[in-house]
Amino acid sequence: MVAQTILLLLTFGCATGGGTHSVESPSSEPRTVTVVSLNLRYDHAGDGVNRWENRKTAVIEALRSFDADFLGLQEALPHQAGAVSLGLPGYEMLIRTREVDSNLGEATPILWRADRWTLDPTQHGTFWLSDTPEVSGSKSWDSSLPRIATFARLIPIGAPNGRLPVWIYNTHFDHRGSVARRESAKLLRARIEGHADSSEPVVLMGDFNAVPGSPPIREILTAEESTKVPLLDCWAMRNVDEPWNATWNGFEMIEIGRRIDFVFASNLEIQDATIERPLVDGRPISDHWPVRVVLGLRPGGSTTH
Repeated sequence: MVAQTILLLLTFGCATGGGTHSVESPSSEPRTVTVVSLNLRYDHAGDGVNRWENRKTAVIEALRSFDADFLGLQEALPHQAGAVSLGLPGYEMLIRTREVDSNLGEATPILWRADRWTLDPTQHGTFWLSDTPEVSGSKSWDSSLPRIATFARLIPIGAPNGRLPVWIYNTHFDHRGSVARRESAKLLRARIEGHADSSEPVVLMGDFNAVPGSPPIREILTAEESTKVPLLDCWAMRNVDEPWNATWNGFEMIEIGRRIDFVFASNLEIQDATIERPLVDGRPISDHWPVRVVLGLRPGGSTTH
């Protein structure tokens, strides 16, 4: 595996311990993990009342309230990621932007609770969703912009009963290129198959700019016999008849519509999955709603619900 250059935002205040949430000791051996995916909406001056400075505190408060083990953010510019990191001092962050210059552009960072998890020093990084995944800033097919996936193998702290490491992948597919979305899904599927031991849990999350049943989502959910890591759509498994499905809201109170943000899982028990609706002054905190999933940790076995 080719290790990618990354930026670990310790300079923004990410450190072990010191969080505002209650911290469990490793000996408490939590049997579930909570995962949250949120497209922050990049800091855009034209957003008016919804610009980042008006939402920043509410976004951080919402993320803190989820008390998640793992957070996956999309559209995070470096200063936005820095603000989130400062606001969540009990977490560490793995981040690399999608541009050639790692100080510029959007990123898909992964955050984790530092009292529960530690980063595998050899299994983490960023790759580009292109024909040349190791080339910084690369794009292919009909993609309008460079797109990336960030991944990390996170090891549980103090796990005498055999809890396994968890592979976390976080991504953001292109918003225009249908071929790019399909090929990105194929690339992600191949990378997950190649990276992960088939017995270890996997979580894939992000903004896929694709709805359930579309070609890229079908590609991710493929259950062919050759698939070592069968992934399930967590929200769909727990909300079969739920009409309130929208994750994109365009800064409006849209609750029925396009579900384009997903959390997929393998080798974990899907205990709960919700689309959260946090507000700031009566408005959504972002143009996407957060997706929150609670997963049961087990030594092995297939994903169930």
